[in-house]
Amino acid sequence: MWKRVSLTHLIDEHLARHPAMEPCDVYKLLYQGVLGPEHLVASPEDFAARLRTEYENEPSCAAEPLWEPVRPDRALVRLNLRPFKARGGDMEQLIATCLWTARQVWGTPEELRAAWATFVELCRAGQWKVFPLPEVLAFSAWLEEHGYPAVHHSAGYKKASKPTCRLVCNKFLSSLEIQEVKDV
Repeated sequence: MWKRVSLTHLIDEHLARHPAMEPCDVYKLLYQGVLGPEHLVASPEDFAARLRTEYENEPSCAAEPLWEPVRPDRALVRLNLRPFKARGGDMEQLIATCLWTARQVWGTPEELRAAWATFVELCRAGQWKVFPLPEVLAFSAWLEEHGYPAVHHSAGYKKASKPTCRLVCNKFLSSLEIQEVKDV
């Protein structure tokens, strides 16, 4: 699934929406797509409390995409909270959906390393000029040294995209009963 063509397409899709992406943001995308959200849900109660607080503090925005894929097969997506809120999404159902998603089996650390290696190979081949090769290689060395950990988005990505999303298994999206936004 993490082949050159499908990985290129996934990254291109995200770059189109998030042009401020840096190598660490690509890695975060791959990390989430391969390993899923399990690392984010150590305590279901804490997860639910943080999500409720974030949801309450976010404005609604119907103009943003409701979700974006984090895997080439689209089996796992980032559900964006602002459009979810604009569509009248049910927070308790979202919490349950996120917890169901976290219990799914996704990929392995070996798959993550292989997906990252494919990204590096594509950068070496000049696939994306927005990712300077020395920066990609320096980040790769850091990943290797630290055992491919979870990372945060870059400051530039946070400023430009203001991400507020949760990972949701695509097959569970229909359980969220999200309303269609009507043009006024």
